[in-house]
Amino acid sequence: MSTKSKAYLVGGGIGSLAAAAFMIRDGSLPGENISILEAAPIMGGSLDGAGDPAAGYSMRGGRMLTTGNYECTWDLYKSIPSLNNEGKTVFDETVEFNERHKSNAMARLVDSRRAKVPVTSMGFSMEDRIELLKLSHAGEDALAASCITDWLSPGFFETEFWYMWSTTFAFQPWHSAVEFRRYLHRFLLEFSRIETLAGVKRTIYNQYDSLVLPLQTWLAAQGVRLVADCKVTDLDHKTEDGKFIVTGIRCLRRDKSEVIAVNDGDFVFLQNGSMTDASSLGSMTSAPRKLTKADSGGWALWEKLAEGQPEFGNPAAFNSCIAQSCWESFTVTLKNPAFFDRMTQFSGNQPGTGGLVTFKDSNWLMSIVLAHQPHFPNQPAGVQVFWGYSLFPDRVGNFVPKPMAECHGAEILR
Repeated sequence: MSTKSKAYLVGGGIGSLAAAAFMIRDGSLPGENISILEAAPIMGGSLDGAGDPAAGYSMRGGRMLTTGNYECTWDLYKSIPSLNNEGKTVFDETVEFNERHKSNAMARLVDSRRAKVPVTSMGFSMEDRIELLKLSHAGEDALAASCITDWLSPGFFETEFWYMWSTTFAFQPWHSAVEFRRYLHRFLLEFSRIETLAGVKRTIYNQYDSLVLPLQTWLAAQGVRLVADCKVTDLDHKTEDGKFIVTGIRCLRRDKSEVIAVNDGDFVFLQNGSMTDASSLGSMTSAPRKLTKADSGGWALWEKLAEGQPEFGNPAAFNSCIAQSCWESFTVTLKNPAFFDRMTQFSGNQPGTGGLVTFKDSNWLMSIVLAHQPHFPNQPAGVQVFWGYSLFPDRVGNFVPKPMAECHGAEILR
């Protein structure tokens, strides 16, 4: 990569931000030669997080981090200065934080009796073990387009292991067997501690404030152009010697059409298939709107590129059935410590030391997690924030009835 080259990154998620940092740090490309084009008003993609104690906080989710599987992530953040601790990197402050708040979840699964489910045995039968070994040893050619259910018997999906693994990594039974196998291999260390999530490393605040913002701040200081409200709609291109060469980037910027010229020697990187593209936000009075592919800018761009050009892959394999990949998350802002106090007492974990608490008999297969507080830099004392999500939000919901209070004669004690 010549130092005179320009680089354009389509999408402002953590992938593009990291790529820009590596190009500067390891590729010696001047920051002013790099542009990141993001359709949303802010950078960060799926790692968003915002709000205030009055209106409430919101974040679509957070990625699970471990020290044993994210070598590139931590190598990058050894170079990014902390916004909170002068003289330290994001890596330094994260390691120190996790030394103080070690993960050791003691309430991973809760059943309809309001009881913690024992999880140390994983619940495997001999048949489950044999089938899981066969799947994990199968080559990807053999797995092909098969589903997880094609390789594992119905009983496997009632094991404690499946409830914990599927909610940790958002797997549904009909998802790709190839992807499931990849996760079994990549997170082999977590297999042995999935019941406590002892390998998980957490950031001081939510991942937007702790990961995205410091990286974005460093990139801006290097001269990187962070262009928000810029939706890329198409790529002009030519073909030379069988190579696909981008000549222009068509985009809508503040509802005005623009074309960015791409010269010989320049680079264009596309983040395709965002997990939160076409997502919507609900409220206390209305559910999130169900959006379709028509609302999905990133996927539409990938489909245009892949049309007649198989080298760009097959987006239909991933977005042809929204219902099978739909999930719903929620962020709750509290101004009363009662819920946190009771969850601490029930689980045995202080906030920030537990993990996902999954209500295994919930029709929605709902999970929640209580992070260390405060979870936002502007979160005052007396306000708590927790996050949760559901893998099956299209199902009819259910609930655990409130236990009947003790009765003495005609009086009900509350």
